[in-house]
Parts: sequence; structure tokens; C-alpha cells
Amino acid sequence: MLADAHLHLFRHGYGPASIHARLGGLSDIDAYDRLRQTHGIRAGLVIGYEADAIDPDNNRYLRELAPVREWLHSLAFCDVGTSPDAAWIRNRLVEGHRGLALYVADTAAATALSGWSAEAWRSLNDHAALISLNARPEATALLAPVIAAAPDCRFLFSHVGLPGRHSAPPHGQAPHDRLRPLLALAGHDNVYVKISGLYAICDPPSLWPQQTADPFVAEVLAAFGPERCLWGSDFSPALEFLRFDQTIPVLTGCHLTSEETAQVMGGNLVRLLDRTTG
Repeated sequence: MLADAHLHLFRHGYGPASIHARLGGLSDIDAYDRLRQTHGIRAGLVIGYEADAIDPDNNRYLRELAPVREWLHSLAFCDVGTSPDAAWIRNRLVEGHRGLALYVADTAAATALSGWSAEAWRSLNDHAALISLNARPEATALLAPVIAAAPDCRFLFSHVGLPGRHSAPPHGQAPHDRLRPLLALAGHDNVYVKISGLYAICDPPSLWPQQTADPFVAEVLAAFGPERCLWGSDFSPALEFLRFDQTIPVLTGCHLTSEETAQVMGGNLVRLLDRTTG
């Protein structure tokens, strides 16, 4: 059983022609529905994204899709710089989103997120919301107070903490040093890491197998344990560089037990979804 902790669904698709070719002319939702059935994906956490004019009404679109798809669970996009009030957050949760998708690209964005009101975080905490974070290490270094302030939320760091692109597997202490801000959060039991988007670590991103990413995956597994790591496909952006089936074997060489592998590849996400309201 698989459960996908990181995917995107856009009304008119995602950019590059190579992606549309791999989807065989299908819409995102029709293509993913087909892939989900082929690969036995029980649940999917769809990460909202409304920036860059890709799909400015993506939050609404995801909720349009959800009523007839029990497998689809969504997180609402929120621009961290807008400092949303508690009412805006409650409205998104009432609509059925399981939490928020936040993009924290740099220290300025992390500082803005740290300035959100206590009422906003209380609304999320009361809901036991899931918070997906795309955050580079420099931004992650500033987020510990935010995480501590919402203990009932679950913070899911995407793409192995976004350590940057590497043309060869880093050796020795290098991967640990690069991920140090993320690894330092392992003591917070409400922090999880998505083993997703490995193409964003590889240079070139089409590299296969994705061995360049292995040392970073090993670091997060060692720090957080299999019980707090989750597989994500990063559909459909990943298809610019890879086939969908190449997004699945992210644990190659990790020497996990079958039970631990099952946790990462789906069990952990299912448990997280069970504890949220929505």
C-alpha cells in the first residue's frame, strides 16, 4: 500500500511540454487517478500552490475535486508574507483542507512566518492541522519557535529539507552539515520529513538512479526514524525529469525492514490523516 505525501494537481497542468507528453494528453487529475490505480496509491496529500500564475485559484480547485475522491486530501496554499488572520485559516479548514502549504524560500519568508499571530496558530493547532513546508536550510534554522508554538500541528518538511543540487554524493560530514537546521528539529515530535523531490537534489535533475540524494535521505532517516518520514512523488513537476515509476523507489540502499518501509511509503501518512479533522 502506498500513500503519497506530496503531489500537485493543477486545473490546466504544470508548464513544460515534457510533462504534458508524459501525461499522454490527460489532465493532471485524470492522469494521477490512472497512476494511483496502477500503483495502488491509497491516499494522496495534495499540496496547494497559487504562485507564479500557474493556477491562481488552486485552493478552490482542489476542493472541487475532493467530494467524489475519498483518497484526495488537500492543504491550502498560503503566502507566508500575507500573515493570514484566524478567520481566513478557519475558512480554509471548514472548506475541507487538512492544513496549509507554506513555501519558505529564504530567511525573509521565515521571519514573516514567525510573525503570524498567536490566534492564527491557535486555529491551526486546535484543528491538529498538517503544515507542509518547502524550506531551505537557511530558513529552517529560524523555524523552531513556530514549531514549538503549535505542538498539535504536524510540520512536514518537503524534499528532504531542500539541501540543493549536487553532482555527486557528498561524503563524510557534508550532508549532515548541510541539513543541520532540519536535523536539529528531530527532538520535536511534531516534525516529519518527506522523502520527495529527489530530482531537486540531483545535478542533472534527470539523473537516474538518484544516488546523489542517498546521503541526505540517510541523514533524515537516522535523525527522525522511519516513523517520521514519508514518501512523496511530487507529481506532476517531477515528470519534467522522470517517469512516475521512478519517483517511487526512494529507499534504495537504506536497509529498512519491510515494516519500516511500509511506514515511510504510506502508513505514516495514513496515520497523520486519521488524526486531523476534515
